[in-house]
Amino acid sequence: MNKLTLISILILLLYSVNLNAQNDERAGKILKKFSEKTITAPSVILDFSIIMSSLKDEIIDQFDGSLTLKNEKYRLTVMGMETWFDGKSIYTYMPDVNEVMISDPDEEDGGLMSNPAKLFTMYDKEFRYRLVGEINKSGDILYEIDLYPVDREQDFHTVKLFIDKNSNFLHSAIIAGKDGNRYTFIVDGYDMTQRLPEAYFVFNESDHPGVDVIDMRW
Repeated sequence: MNKLTLISILILLLYSVNLNAQNDERAGKILKKFSEKTITAPSVILDFSIIMSSLKDEIIDQFDGSLTLKNEKYRLTVMGMETWFDGKSIYTYMPDVNEVMISDPDEEDGGLMSNPAKLFTMYDKEFRYRLVGEINKSGDILYEIDLYPVDREQDFHTVKLFIDKNSNFLHSAIIAGKDGNRYTFIVDGYDMTQRLPEAYFVFNESDHPGVDVIDMRW
């Protein structure tokens, strides 16, 4: 599971949790509040940390990043790279080589890998979910909810969400990959008040003099 898959899962959870009556009713009410809070915000700005741990190799890696969402658009900074999705194309900029790669979302990918536009309308990709209970984390009361993808072809088998009982927003999440790796996503800070211009989600070539453009779009 790469970083794009991981972020895509989290975008899906922020915007497209599909609620239905076959699941835990208590968890459904919490997830609905969580989802509505996100959808109605003019934008969502997240500062986060991700801890990747391998149960088999006993390897732990950690990195920080930031993610800004506005409707179907996003801007992501992580692991020294910056990515823009302007609603049509994905721009991945690598500052160490001053290179940007432009690509189309993968329309044939039915999963969570590389089509952020689909993530906002993937209502056929349902989750089963249940409320595990409440925990106290450094004085914060958190709901603990387990989610299981109905689509068994996904790279992960379980997502554990921790939602702040007071704010109804995401505190952290743990994604259990089928490869035995575990990914812990921690929200270090968030802002849901900014009204950002559309240009914020567009890669501007003039801001990067001499940039090498690799256009992979059809």
